[in-house]
Amino acid sequence: MSIGGVVRVLCLQTVLVTIHAFTTITSPSLRWAFSSISFAQNDGADAQQQQQQLSVEDELFLERFKRRRNEAALKLESEKLHRPPSNSTYFQDPKNVITAILKGLLQPHAPLPYFGYEILYQSSTEHWQDVLRKSVGAPIGTETELIYRTLSRTMERGGHDQFGILVGLGTDHNVVATASLSGRKQSIIENDDGVQEYYTIEFPWDTLDYYDGTAWLECRLRDKLSDELLCVLGWSLEKSSSDGSWLIDGIDWQDFRERYRPGIGREEWERICG
Repeated sequence: MSIGGVVRVLCLQTVLVTIHAFTTITSPSLRWAFSSISFAQNDGADAQQQQQQLSVEDELFLERFKRRRNEAALKLESEKLHRPPSNSTYFQDPKNVITAILKGLLQPHAPLPYFGYEILYQSSTEHWQDVLRKSVGAPIGTETELIYRTLSRTMERGGHDQFGILVGLGTDHNVVATASLSGRKQSIIENDDGVQEYYTIEFPWDTLDYYDGTAWLECRLRDKLSDELLCVLGWSLEKSSSDGSWLIDGIDWQDFRERYRPGIGREEWERICG
């Protein structure tokens, strides 16, 4: 073999020895690196699978949410159809209009917050809406939602508020009504609709229809158990020019509970804040 061949063989052996030594030294690190890559790939696959699982759960939750939201919306629309203002045959009788308004106020936040006040306000003429707005000190142009909220705070404040009888605070007859009702000792009866009632609604006379689009109706609130007369309300009604539904144009309030002087007139309604 020539000298050049011997040199090439020696160089090749040196390279092989170097590669073997490098592999021997670094093979644990290489194995760790490859293992890390493998783990990362597995973790990525697990994360992707978990993300897919979460996405499916989110989609199911969103689907349930949409279904419940639609059901609630349909229920609300159905509820509105059964509440005034309405020109349906049922609500052509003013007695049914007044009864529905009073029952709506008795549970003013069902099925939605301030729903009872919305019924009261929307079932009123522009004149009576203006009276309601002024009674809570709301300026002209106030959003109706804010008027509902203010009416709620005013009428549900508890204490010696004679109008609390309308919004679920009890009769306030020989007791002090409180907003929480925790200390109230009164007999409350639940009707077939699940609404708690402590008074009955009595219409002693037929509706006085003036046949000019206006009418007047008296109703009396009596204690559910004792039948004692609590309040007398005189409702001035006017037919809507748009659809013919009956609307409130005025309320005369006379209170016969011992806590309040009898014979209170309409001016008391306008002072419910005072």
